[in-house]
Amino acid sequence: MNKNFKYYFFVGLFSILPMAATIWLINWILNIFVGPGQSIINNILPDFNWIAPIKPYVTWLIGFILTILFVLLSGYIISSVFGRYLFSKLESIILQIPIVNTLYQTIKGITESISSTNKQAFSKVVLIEYPKEGIWTIALVTGDSKNKAGIKFYHLYLPTTPNPTSGFMLYIPVDKVIETDMTSEEAIKIIISGGSMSPDVNDINQVS
Repeated sequence: MNKNFKYYFFVGLFSILPMAATIWLINWILNIFVGPGQSIINNILPDFNWIAPIKPYVTWLIGFILTILFVLLSGYIISSVFGRYLFSKLESIILQIPIVNTLYQTIKGITESISSTNKQAFSKVVLIEYPKEGIWTIALVTGDSKNKAGIKFYHLYLPTTPNPTSGFMLYIPVDKVIETDMTSEEAIKIIISGGSMSPDVNDINQVS
């Protein structure tokens, strides 16, 4: 009986956990974006008795719509010549504030790398010997560069398991990596699962 209880408990837990984590993450992101608009509507909307039971849902929905409209309006304004001028002025003020400027530049660099269609950020997955020779791990290519001798290097992001949002940034010569056909989504799944979702055949045996 005890064995069956543990079995069903862990089957249920590991079945529900990914869905619950996904819902929690989406809810967290939505609350960040919807929160400001929802607060405004909460202060404006009258406290009539008939609306009290549904007020939280109404304010959330209106707040969500206001957020979408705000993002669209921001995009429209910034796309104009005058909007770009104002945005550059605002950006210059932010860049003059210590600590804040470093944080802003870092976040902006990451978002530009992800959103740019001309860059290869996170589009290629490679295998590298890390932390020492003979031990292999998965890394994501975020860019490339050449040193003064003309040797090409990959810029790599090496995620940690099971939390891929933390990791290490590495420079490594291109000839020191094994390029794979794996997508970044497949790589992240392997990393989060601690290797339990790895394919049966890997590319490490390509090494001479």
